[in-house]
Amino acid sequence: MWWSMYGPMNKRLHAAAFLLLAFVLSAGCSKGDSLRAGDPDATSKAAGPQVTLQVWGDLGNQVALEASFRRINENFMRLHPNIRLNYKYVQTPESLDFGVLSNELPDVFYVQGNKTTKMRELALNGYLLPLDDYGLDLRRFPEGAVQYGTVDGTLYSSLPAFMDTQLVYYNKDVFRKYDLAPPRTWDDFVSLLDVLVSRGVTPISMPGTEYKERSWLSYAFLALFAPEQSEALMNDKSGVRLTDPEIVQGLQAFRDFAEKGYFGRDYVTQDRVGWQLSFTNGDAAMIVDGSWNNLLYENSGVNVGKFYVPNPEGKRIAPISYNNWTTYAVSRNSKYPDQAVEYLKYLNSREAQQLLGDDTGMIPILDDIEPQPSIQDLMSYDDGVDNFTTIMAHLSKRDMDAPALYRQTVLAELLTSKLDGREAAELLEQAIDYVDPKLNETATNQGGSTP
Repeated sequence: MWWSMYGPMNKRLHAAAFLLLAFVLSAGCSKGDSLRAGDPDATSKAAGPQVTLQVWGDLGNQVALEASFRRINENFMRLHPNIRLNYKYVQTPESLDFGVLSNELPDVFYVQGNKTTKMRELALNGYLLPLDDYGLDLRRFPEGAVQYGTVDGTLYSSLPAFMDTQLVYYNKDVFRKYDLAPPRTWDDFVSLLDVLVSRGVTPISMPGTEYKERSWLSYAFLALFAPEQSEALMNDKSGVRLTDPEIVQGLQAFRDFAEKGYFGRDYVTQDRVGWQLSFTNGDAAMIVDGSWNNLLYENSGVNVGKFYVPNPEGKRIAPISYNNWTTYAVSRNSKYPDQAVEYLKYLNSREAQQLLGDDTGMIPILDDIEPQPSIQDLMSYDDGVDNFTTIMAHLSKRDMDAPALYRQTVLAELLTSKLDGREAAELLEQAIDYVDPKLNETATNQGGSTP
């Protein structure tokens, strides 16, 4: 089964997931949900029988999304008085896995498109409702956004309206204290890191325990050192391998930064809260985070500046991907597929997307969404390439999860000097398929057995 790639759940995870699922199901019966409208037994004369959709939101981004989705959901229910939304922030990778295992998926839940292998596996194993026959209007969206929600030519999700990138947020007061300035070249960047280390200041806060957040800096390195190789791999061009020296250099830089003390002390055990607090309370001069958290730092009280790390020639190449805050799928077993698809159509609308953009300050990919002034410095890069997790998802073998191997294993072992850049690339090769069969054969012969 598709979930076998993630390994067996331990007893604690089973118990936690069971309790979470029980909470979700019981919450679905509550008449006190603030997002509900009208009598639960009422019937709309204009729009047909009253139904309630169970919707799972992204628990990890609840703080950033709650105000926006309250408004989005209320607007949707005003437009569709026969549909009520029981929208709960309970979705995590574990709760989604357990929902599949127990056949208790909600009507609607968010998915991450081609960023990971999860949506593809859900679709190919029959858990998602195909949307091609439901008339979603895709004309506003670029082809890449459509492909984000598509598996083997079939649409399975609403579409992204914004893009994500990762960049450096820095404390201007700390930089001023040590007479530092945003770097113009890679050498400048390394020099300012060395100055901070020599003054006893942690240069970059690193969340060693958080497999997603610790990935952000690695995305920047691979975009800087291997932009052409990254683009070739994403576009199935032959002749490029993960063991090419540019990719190895990007992976090695991640290990080197840890060994040189650029992440300070105790970064291996630092969690997400500690990671952000170490920057906002002034202990670390910089943090590498996503554009989606821009307003968090703008409102943190820190005198914050931003820059993209330059490569040796001074070019700023940003790791980019589509944002999944508006990308939701419908369960194949939903009792109300027509109504659930109406919700996806609303998430695809300019109205809902403009509302989200106004509240969150995201970078829109659509011309008809008016950007907020605060995003101008987020656009200060020279070029962009797909982030490395998206590339790994694109290349991943059918029975493997190359993004998970990269983020959960390879980066952890680079941080702790258990792998060097070359060894990391060779390990990743075992989880992917190249477009060129000859490269697959070579990688298999050199890589040994799959871990």
